[in-house]
Amino acid sequence: MGFIRGVFAGLAVAVGAAAWYMSRAGSKFRDRYRVDRRLGEIGDEIEIRTRDVRSKANAQVAEVRERVSGASGSDMSPTLDEARAAAAEEAAELAADVEAKAAKVKRAAKDAAPDSE
Repeated sequence: MGFIRGVFAGLAVAVGAAAWYMSRAGSKFRDRYRVDRRLGEIGDEIEIRTRDVRSKANAQVAEVRERVSGASGSDMSPTLDEARAAAAEEAAELAADVEAKAAKVKRAAKDAAPDSE
């Protein structure tokens, strides 16, 4: 019976020590590179840019609707194509910026990973 208690006690101590070590090793990396904050800033920037793109797209759609309501059906197609092209351009620019920033953070995390071991 004493042997089994010793095994369980040893396992409990080992699990506790491993959890403590992992928390300490990860905190050094987090403190040095502030990955959480950078990812939060990127998320906030994405949200702001998405709102901006949506507002521009909504303004363009409203403008197109005004033009369509006062014009004949033949003028509708080119105007809608222009609005779609402008919205697609904005979305592509936003996606490119987000990918570039995410790659930068990922690269910094990869470079720092060997240092934290």
